[in-house]
Amino acid sequence: MKRIGFWMVAALTSVVWCGELAAFDLGEVRVNGFVSQGYLESSGNNFLADSKGGTTQINEAGLAVTSRVNDRLRIGLQFLSRDLGVEGDNEVLLDWGLADYRHRDWLGLRVGKVKLPIGLYNEGRDSDFLRPMAFLPQGIYDENKRNLLVAVQGGAVYGNVGAGPLGDFDYQFYYGELNFPDDSGQSRGLNMQATGLAKKMGLGVVTKFSADNDYAYGGSVIYNTPLEGLRLGVSQFEGKTNFDIKLLNMATGAASSATGQGRNKDFVVYSLEYAMPSLTAAFEYTEYSALVEMFGKPLPGGRSQGGYGLLTWRVVDQVALSVLYDVHYADKHDHDGGNFVKQGKPDFMGWRKDFGVGLRYDVNDNWLVKVEWHDVDGAALGLSVVNPEGLEENWSYFIAKMSFNF
Repeated sequence: MKRIGFWMVAALTSVVWCGELAAFDLGEVRVNGFVSQGYLESSGNNFLADSKGGTTQINEAGLAVTSRVNDRLRIGLQFLSRDLGVEGDNEVLLDWGLADYRHRDWLGLRVGKVKLPIGLYNEGRDSDFLRPMAFLPQGIYDENKRNLLVAVQGGAVYGNVGAGPLGDFDYQFYYGELNFPDDSGQSRGLNMQATGLAKKMGLGVVTKFSADNDYAYGGSVIYNTPLEGLRLGVSQFEGKTNFDIKLLNMATGAASSATGQGRNKDFVVYSLEYAMPSLTAAFEYTEYSALVEMFGKPLPGGRSQGGYGLLTWRVVDQVALSVLYDVHYADKHDHDGGNFVKQGKPDFMGWRKDFGVGLRYDVNDNWLVKVEWHDVDGAALGLSVVNPEGLEENWSYFIAKMSFNF
């Protein structure tokens, strides 16, 4: 909360320094929001929550307040409440909040808690109305990392650069720090790794695990081609996080502490989208290295690889059908999971292949309903966090969701 406060003060101070909030005239204020409730049920493995018996712990609600102060300055923020299994628990948090000063079409500045331009869709992942399916494809937009990678507390420069008959380019570059909630799937997974490693090394029991992001930076460039509806993009993210680990020796009762660190190195996403009047095709590919060290020892890992193809057909104005194939490999050089076998784990923890079909019905401008089914081969992407008793290779899940937007 201290960091959020610091960056919000920095945002307002910067705006005042620019002379754009003279007399504190906030102009026209707009209030928008959304609320959604879903049902998730899976077979074989739990997915994101205790879903094997079915769960309604899949909801989100957001309230955004924005104002266009003048032609160059916008300010706004959004509060978000979210529940996904043990994550969120409907706690109301600041999702994003910023001052946006656009000096020219080719140069603008955002300060505060700024959304991250990862891939084509990360900046719009908050609202269910902007997604064709209940979740974005996990091979790129891992839901376990959503709270980490939604926004950065810092600043960004952005703009649009024309290229004449060749189209134009949107760019954005950012720097700052990330929130790292203890209840996020990523944090719980790291805690599980620390617990296992401490036991193996005879260091005791992990009593507390916390993570504090040191820095995050990156950017994106999107090429809007002369062919209407076709855009290409590339984005990159780098980040470093420090770990603080508390331990207890059960035999002696002695407490101790240890440290570690993790780096998301060269997280790159290549994107293509072709949006036609009734059909949208999206393809994205990613690679990244997650380098983790605990107790002075590097954890096994490789360069991950993933991607998806998603076709969405607007059958009629109110009905859309989506077909998804989404794949992730924990190590691009070990598609068969051999390195997991060497660690005494199932080989299918090395991949996740998801075939899904979904139906979206826009009841009216405010209401929508989604139903979808996914058949999955593999158990990568942190599935062990919600399946401590073991994993199955072949499993499936079903989602039904209703959302209201205003």
